[in-house]
Amino acid sequence: MNKITRLTAIAIAVASVCTSVLAEQISDDEAALRFRLKNELRRADKPSAGTGKNIYAWVQGGLVDFNSGYYSQFIGVEGGAYYVYKLGARDNMSTRWYLDDHESFGYALGALKIKAGDNVRLKIGRFGTDYSYGSLPWRIPLIGGSSQRTLPTVSEGALGYFAPTENFELWAMWRTRVFQWTDSATGIRDEGVYNSKTGKYDKHRTRSFLTASWHDDRSRYSLGGSVQRDVSHQLQSIIEQTIPLSSGYALKGELLGFYAGLDGLSRSSSQPNETALVSGQLTWSAPWGSLFASGGYLRHSMNGAVVDTDIGYPFSLSLDRNREGMQSWQMGANYRLTPQLTLTLAPVVTRGYESSQRDVQIEGMGLLSAVNYRVAEGPLSGMNIFLAADKGCEKRDGSSLGDRLNYWDVKMSIQYDFMLR
Repeated sequence: MNKITRLTAIAIAVASVCTSVLAEQISDDEAALRFRLKNELRRADKPSAGTGKNIYAWVQGGLVDFNSGYYSQFIGVEGGAYYVYKLGARDNMSTRWYLDDHESFGYALGALKIKAGDNVRLKIGRFGTDYSYGSLPWRIPLIGGSSQRTLPTVSEGALGYFAPTENFELWAMWRTRVFQWTDSATGIRDEGVYNSKTGKYDKHRTRSFLTASWHDDRSRYSLGGSVQRDVSHQLQSIIEQTIPLSSGYALKGELLGFYAGLDGLSRSSSQPNETALVSGQLTWSAPWGSLFASGGYLRHSMNGAVVDTDIGYPFSLSLDRNREGMQSWQMGANYRLTPQLTLTLAPVVTRGYESSQRDVQIEGMGLLSAVNYRVAEGPLSGMNIFLAADKGCEKRDGSSLGDRLNYWDVKMSIQYDFMLR
């Protein structure tokens, strides 16, 4: 299919939903069918990725979510079908997990829901666990994922919720299979021991999670843990506190702590077997936008296929923030030109080491800029258009990659939701 035909297909798909109403997130208690169209383009030069440093992917995502509510206030079902269609890719460039290598891919999900009361709920099957997608009500430590690609995080197993009081809640999950944004080549895969030689999880090990959280109107304090035999034991805490100021102004502080230790077959005789991370962010909100500052420190880097340590608040499309002994610092501003149009500018600085031997130091500096526009009126009301550009450089004296690495990255995303209730 040539590019003109592909663009025409996108235009027809968007036109078909022009009369629909802007969708909100699906409530667990309501019967609804949501369609999401998401077009994404990524073009980048990332020298630290080695042979995959040249990146190009242009994709069209189609995501359908169904929720039945609860029949007799007791039982229900939910499901979905997600697919990423290739619009553009080049054989000599990496698609960086947007596609299955250079091909389209997708998966389906479905779960049985049981509601034993307003404060007790259970899901069994394959269900979403991506808080940025809206699968979960908030960022639940370790349980909640946040996909950086078109398709969201999905878990297979059982998810339970219990709220003994209005302000205190418990979440528990037993997971046997999972899809995370780096799993585009495998689709939904078994949880288990990662084999670095084959790139597969060839020994199946289930993973168990438990999180407790207390909250009120202005704060939330959460602590979660997970255990997975022969893989890892992990702890994560998240503290959020909002202080209202004068009318239209507020100050919000966030603090994240993380610890992971490798177990059994995943332990190494030559690399660190435990790590810790601390990261925080302070945001001052005003009627015209916000100012923010964030920082993070990672003790040891680990293989992301085993333990994900790229979870701190500083963000960059280009520069790594999860290297050995890595410090990352960022300041930025979001300025609202109109209620629909927001500009972002956020420089970032990193300091760390290329490997656990700490023989090559990394000194990085970058600048992230972004524009976000949300259509407020007309048949496409609710469509969100996002464009980001990132430029960075690193000093790595003595590195096999080169003493000076220069990065650039451009990402575009156009998303439109519509709901049938």
